[in-house]
Amino acid sequence: MKITVTSLLVGAALVAVPAQAQYKPVPGEAPSAAAALTPQMLRTLEDAVPMTPDLRAARNALANHSVRSLIINLDLENRTDAYFTHVIKNPGSIANQKASGRCWLFAGLNLLRPEIIAKHKMKDFMLSQAYEQFYQKLEAANRSLELAVSLRHEPIHSRRLDTFLQHLISDGGNWNYVRALIDKYGAVPASVMPDDYAASHSGEMDQLMAARLRKAVIEIRQTSRQGAGISDLRDLKQAALQDVYKILVLCLGRPPQTFQWRYETKDGKVTPLETYTPLSFYHKFLGQDLSRYIDFANYPGKPMHARLRWAWERNMADHPDLDAVNIRMSEMRAMVLKSVLADEPVWFGANSSAEGDGKKGLWLDGIEDAKDLFGIDFSMNKAQTLAYDNGLPDHAMVFTGVDVENGQPVKWKVENSWGEKAGDKGWFTIGAKWFNKHVFQVIIDRRFVPPKLLALTKQKPIVLPPWDPFTDWASQR
Repeated sequence: MKITVTSLLVGAALVAVPAQAQYKPVPGEAPSAAAALTPQMLRTLEDAVPMTPDLRAARNALANHSVRSLIINLDLENRTDAYFTHVIKNPGSIANQKASGRCWLFAGLNLLRPEIIAKHKMKDFMLSQAYEQFYQKLEAANRSLELAVSLRHEPIHSRRLDTFLQHLISDGGNWNYVRALIDKYGAVPASVMPDDYAASHSGEMDQLMAARLRKAVIEIRQTSRQGAGISDLRDLKQAALQDVYKILVLCLGRPPQTFQWRYETKDGKVTPLETYTPLSFYHKFLGQDLSRYIDFANYPGKPMHARLRWAWERNMADHPDLDAVNIRMSEMRAMVLKSVLADEPVWFGANSSAEGDGKKGLWLDGIEDAKDLFGIDFSMNKAQTLAYDNGLPDHAMVFTGVDVENGQPVKWKVENSWGEKAGDKGWFTIGAKWFNKHVFQVIIDRRFVPPKLLALTKQKPIVLPPWDPFTDWASQR
């Protein structure tokens, strides 16, 4: 390869250095006098916003209060009661992900709980999130290191490499992560491997793993340039994984290979103590074929009734990327309604940052209106919200109830994972209009999927890039 060089005078010596590729601005991107904010423009802006009494009152309020606290529609809140015409019984106690982004995992395990509680007549029950979290981090590290090998020739700061480096390891995930983890590693009760500080405050642990993985990426790229083969690069991967495993053991504890466990039934009886492996526990107590759950999305701007697939959206190097059938909200709503009325909870992903009152546990269309306070229209439709990074499915939860009037859902009962101090002792309410605007993804048992939609899962998928905003789960709450 021919390398262009330039000359640099250092002291008395003329040193040749490689020429750097330069960024080429598009027309109008570079600085220009025509683009300046001029004094005349500034005066025009000042004249356009006179300090009227209304504006002064708003300014005084904002000086001492948050914007969100001033734009809550109390009349709408007061009109929304806490009653539902159908609620799934015995879903289990409210969980708390605390300072971690494991909502997808909590929602996935909460989805499976009611059937376990009912089948085995338990008083209460919770699956261990920390157990799945341990293997999630290990598998995600392995996936990232395999991608590092694949991308070893990718130019530094290319969009592909930057996306990869920004998402080396995080708490984010999706339903397909839950399914892959349980199928491979089984499950254990929460009492066998409970959350510790690092599990529920995962930022420091993630930073340590990310730093070690970035070092491994550097080693892989440098060693590759020296002519090393794939086997040598995978030796580097193995060394990095050993360090990641050590971090996980120190932070989360070593996952049990076998354990003894018993439980209390709802009539107060204690079952005999038995010995399990995580997989034998899974087969006895869950016993579900998780492939029965089908993934659907509502992604405006993408082809309707197409099967979409997101590159890299997997937690295991050998597991398929996430795919979902893109459907209309009316189709999504009908399947969710049918599921909940049949006592089947529904995992879903939504934009939890939009139009909500977290203290009261309400997500309602119009509950927040910044236009009333600022006199500015901030509205965007669902397609624009995704395409222009104004919102995304940042939180996963479970539908466990519905309020139906004249055959149509008015509002939904939601099991959240923010603890009992949030919302109505941990439970939240989503209005029907909010559902349409801000719910993006649902997981439906195939029993409730119409044949015409089920047939769409056989299509050849449209593959979307790793930076597609729909799956930016690193931002999960």
